[in-house]
Amino acid sequence: MKLTLSTAMAAAVLAASAVLAPASAGHRDCTAEMAYLNPDHDGTIDWREARRAAVRLFYKLDPDRDGTLDMNEVRGRVGILSFARFNPDRDGTLDKHEWLALVKHRFHRANPDKDGTIDCRELHSLAGRKLLRVLM
Repeated sequence: MKLTLSTAMAAAVLAASAVLAPASAGHRDCTAEMAYLNPDHDGTIDWREARRAAVRLFYKLDPDRDGTLDMNEVRGRVGILSFARFNPDRDGTLDKHEWLALVKHRFHRANPDKDGTIDCRELHSLAGRKLLRVLM
């Protein structure tokens, strides 16, 4: 009986660590991102702050200053399918409004609790990392 009790205790410890590990592993430091994206230092990124960063990046990624981003200019930040989805006129470029629609979509995907802000935990989710690619 003693062996069964110790086996049960070990199983309980392992189960508890499996539940707690993802929560602690997902909590990373996001000081650098917040310093850049969160000028009011409230610890979250709202849509206004995300939009401001997205517009800054749009102009940075547009070296030819034609007011649009082609697939080469967004390589590594936006995949082909996302590019096509947010390019409804099918002209092979994203203008600023199309770019912001893509960013807004990613913002909402990274905000599963629908509170209108992205915190550090949300920023380090898969959707949050995709959002970061179009903000920084």
